[in-house]
Amino acid sequence: MKNTLMIDLETTGQRVGCKVLSLGAFGFDKDGNQVEFYRVFETSAQQLEGLTDDEGTITWWNTKVDPEARAAAFSGTTDPKEGIAEFKKWFYENFSTEYGSWFKVWCCGLDFDFPILQEFFRRFGFTFPWKFWEQYDYRTVKNIFPAIKADEGNVAKHTALEDSKAQMRGLRSFYDKLFSMRKAMDNVGLERIL
Repeated sequence: MKNTLMIDLETTGQRVGCKVLSLGAFGFDKDGNQVEFYRVFETSAQQLEGLTDDEGTITWWNTKVDPEARAAAFSGTTDPKEGIAEFKKWFYENFSTEYGSWFKVWCCGLDFDFPILQEFFRRFGFTFPWKFWEQYDYRTVKNIFPAIKADEGNVAKHTALEDSKAQMRGLRSFYDKLFSMRKAMDNVGLERIL
């Protein structure tokens, strides 16, 4: 895989305008090398920018999440403006969105990570480094092909970087299975399968 990125967020809510606790990104750069990015953000600057907490999400963090993962998620010291600038610099060093580059960025829910992250960027004066048509939804792939869930192998749930790595393992598994099926169809002949 080349020029493909998976992102994951940990947040204090489920809607646009909530605080972002952490951003994890894992992918394969334009040359096919593995690259990763991880920042845990402090929340006081987010409060000043009007980003909020959702009571239900905070309750979930306090009652349902492993205490170690919760402590890590709420331990942020990275200033959001600095962290976003670092992410964009890292992104442009590793990925190409030029015409014909076939860049793809994935997350586990087009209605969650991307809109929340976009608003987070906007509040601190940034825009996305990619276009909306380069965004893809891993959750849909996972629901259509539930067998790939077992290939994620995530042992550190609710840690943005580890979640993004697990989701990328699942996506690679999906591609591997898809290409294997296609090769089998080519070898057998499509007319014999249909």
